[in-house]
Amino acid sequence: MKILLVQPPFSEEGITSIIRYTPVGLIALAGYIREKSQANIEIYDSNVGKNHSINAITDNILQKNPQILGLTAMTTNIGRALQIAQRVKSNQPDIIVIIGGIHATISPEDVLSNEAVDYVIVGEGEITFDEFLKNINSPTEYGHIRGLGYKKNGRLIINQRRDLIKDIDELPFPAHDLLEIEQYNSPYGLKRPFVSMIRSRGCPFECIFCGVQKMFGRVYRVQTPKRTIQEIEYLINRFRVKEIGFKDSEFTLSAQNVNQFCDLLIEKNYDLIWTCNARVDCGGYELFKKMRRAGCHTVSFGAESGDQDVLNLLKKGITLQQTQQAIRNVQRAGMKASVNFMIGNPGETRETIKRTIRFSQAINPDYVYFGFTTPFPGTELSEMALKNNWLLVPDLNASLSCTRLTMNATNLSAKELNSLMRKAYWSFYFRPRYIMKRISMLNKEEIRTSIRGLAAVLRTIFRL
Repeated sequence: MKILLVQPPFSEEGITSIIRYTPVGLIALAGYIREKSQANIEIYDSNVGKNHSINAITDNILQKNPQILGLTAMTTNIGRALQIAQRVKSNQPDIIVIIGGIHATISPEDVLSNEAVDYVIVGEGEITFDEFLKNINSPTEYGHIRGLGYKKNGRLIINQRRDLIKDIDELPFPAHDLLEIEQYNSPYGLKRPFVSMIRSRGCPFECIFCGVQKMFGRVYRVQTPKRTIQEIEYLINRFRVKEIGFKDSEFTLSAQNVNQFCDLLIEKNYDLIWTCNARVDCGGYELFKKMRRAGCHTVSFGAESGDQDVLNLLKKGITLQQTQQAIRNVQRAGMKASVNFMIGNPGETRETIKRTIRFSQAINPDYVYFGFTTPFPGTELSEMALKNNWLLVPDLNASLSCTRLTMNATNLSAKELNSLMRKAYWSFYFRPRYIMKRISMLNKEEIRTSIRGLAAVLRTIFRL
């Protein structure tokens, strides 16, 4: 049986165009299925290479001639996933099309109702997809497969959710060998080969704009340090990996686990650097100092806003003081800080947005990303957007993106919000203080990253 797992293209707009992260969900699924069956599995990441058009992607899929086409999709690329499915089906009706990922988890009926989609997977997909493959010739058994959605006599059937995988140490290594490793990079990466990794699942926090709990639950599950080191050693020995981007939502949630992980990295003394995401209230100076010794060079934080009332409404659970202190601690430890902000939050005014812009300059991180607040399906924010008629797009199943204004929950016009977004980027990145700081820090490894980053920022500013 030939299975082709496909990552549909994301937006090629503005600052997001320089990002090429490893498709961690697909390689985790492929690694699991390959260990459990004799299936012939390939991965096609349509974000790498030069031609990202739907026609070219579809032609490549048809040339590979799979029996099963598995597509993963977030809301940002669900529209493209469905376009691919429709073109594949119109050319080769016998190909079985199955869609998983966070959008199919949050809106399974909407995805399955598309005539080109045969099945959906809800939630963590490894076990569900494996059971589906084992029963693919016995449709009468589909009703027993938790997490599977299918069609029967014209009806859409979504089975009960599957329990979360409790011990993620038991999962096999992701199938990095199915990728062209040299194609991947981070927006602030310094070395290659680069890969992305995730060593945890689940999030206990309550941010109204995030849907990660719908996919991975509230219970935080993290690999043991020993298990992560084993995978890192494999990546170094097999692919000579020099840099890893940990894409966990909250890498530092368990300080004890991170401390032990860093101790092992320091002991191993690999030729390896890495980056991660963290909450501003998880981890202090001593932990960051240990991370720096272990090879971490950049930590990314979700600050979201420079106005405390807005943060409270978002249920972020942090303070402006905690954000300021976290940036200070990271930089004092010898690392760079990257900070994400959102513009256009519910109830925002011109003054609260300007406060965010001023705050971004006051805390002076090394990198900053501004995105429009976006009501992704399944979030509390999406319910608010529907209730209050804030949407500027047809529905929540559109290919939403933080790079475009898809919701207006403020008393400002769309033109004013776009103007403030331009102001945010321009006033941060083109300050004399920032420019001099970047020039003073440039070395051979960072020149290429800085040029690409500058080009992406300019594309973002002039696109708005």
